[in-house]
Amino acid sequence: MSTSSPREASVEVRVRPLPGSSYTVEVAPGLLGRAGVGLKRAFPGRRAFVVSSPRVRRLWGGALAASLRRAGWEAPGWHLVPDGEEHKDFRSYGAALAALAAWDRGLKGRPLVLLLGGGVVGDLGGFAAATFRRGVPFVQIPTTLLSMVDSSVGGKLGVDFDTPAGRVKNLVGAFAQPGLVLADPDLLATLDARQMRSGLGEVVKTAVLFDPALFRRLEAAGSGLLTAHPALHAEVVATCVAHKARVVERDPLDRKGLRALLNLGHTFGHAVESASGFALAHGEAVGFGLACAADLSRALGLLDAAGRKDMDRLEALLAALGLPLRLKGPRLDRVLAALARDKKFEGGARFIVPLRLGRCAVRPLRSLAPVRALLARRLGAA
Repeated sequence: MSTSSPREASVEVRVRPLPGSSYTVEVAPGLLGRAGVGLKRAFPGRRAFVVSSPRVRRLWGGALAASLRRAGWEAPGWHLVPDGEEHKDFRSYGAALAALAAWDRGLKGRPLVLLLGGGVVGDLGGFAAATFRRGVPFVQIPTTLLSMVDSSVGGKLGVDFDTPAGRVKNLVGAFAQPGLVLADPDLLATLDARQMRSGLGEVVKTAVLFDPALFRRLEAAGSGLLTAHPALHAEVVATCVAHKARVVERDPLDRKGLRALLNLGHTFGHAVESASGFALAHGEAVGFGLACAADLSRALGLLDAAGRKDMDRLEALLAALGLPLRLKGPRLDRVLAALARDKKFEGGARFIVPLRLGRCAVRPLRSLAPVRALLARRLGAA
């Protein structure tokens, strides 16, 4: 992949047979400044309501509002969701609906909801848009690497939910596709190294699943990926979106099992994320989960010589990017309890395991003994 100049990319996501669900993911530096014109071409009307977070509005809200104004939109309404996974819950979802209803006031025409933020804003705000008036159009404008490469694409929306056994991530939600996704790599310039690492956890996952060439590109770039580099980031985002789009097109509602592969690293990752009280960033947890998934492949004897070498390369890349290979915080018993609550285990325990770079498989387990053993090592438990 060349990085000599900023790259513009357009990825169409076709999720037929859902009527009207095809949409475009645009990836290019400078998109936010052109958002108003692009939205005007794609959507009728002049009213927009923005769901964002306090920090993101301070950083980018003015640029979005100015872009809308130049294109002839009315001044948008705003609703701000506090930062943090702990706020992706029913209380925040209800607050977003109340704000949208108060702003809408039964005016004629369907409002357009703009989701300016990271994964929490995109998941929660998208769920609110999908259920307000039985569904109004919404546009994802992701502001983190994690949301650009993953959560803004695919139509999975929702909130975490507290059960008697504990909080379950994304337990309540819906499928609804955005009308458009605008991914502007310039917005990544304000992220700190930890936020960039979190996004790179998902990027590495995509490379392991589908793209050995992308994996080699990540190895070559190393920690340079943590710094602002719009051209390189645009190419990484466009590549990851294209891979995810192909899976989503074939299994838009996650009913054929094809999207299960996208959970590589997530079964372990969600468990340690939950057991840490969400002290771990999502992508950090996914990076740890990738290391655990490689351990499981080793423990089950699924790797040939080339596969073992690839898993060693995976661990080296995770370390080079600063993603955690071992954790001291989450307790083993709490991680195992979170695994037991995983909604993906409805038909029994299943894990996505890497076999080689670009080749993974779904592996059912009758016993969690190998999982307990590898987690004990990775968590430093006795």
